[in-house]
Amino acid sequence: MSDNDKDKAGEIFCSPNAIDFMSSEESDNDDPAPSSGPKPRKVRKLVWEKSKLKNLRAKLDEAYLEGLSERQRRTTAHLSRTEEPSVRPCNGPRWAIRSE
Repeated sequence: MSDNDKDKAGEIFCSPNAIDFMSSEESDNDDPAPSSGPKPRKVRKLVWEKSKLKNLRAKLDEAYLEGLSERQRRTTAHLSRTEEPSVRPCNGPRWAIRSE
């Protein structure tokens, strides 16, 4: 990750309203649960999110997964992204938030 990406991540995820920048997720009840391990999760789309923030979050997700051990990867919940929008409102920096 570039220093610029790290600065932007810090601006977003160290802010008092950092939770607003996280995708809404819920248990995926349509997907049969595995016999062991965490239940699969559905992640909702953030409709107000600009591509800059979306790309930054993808880089962070990739870096996180690369840092996991093989055992941690096996026991991490499977995420499926949906087109269902999140109803979570957000106020944030102009580079991250799409104006309507």
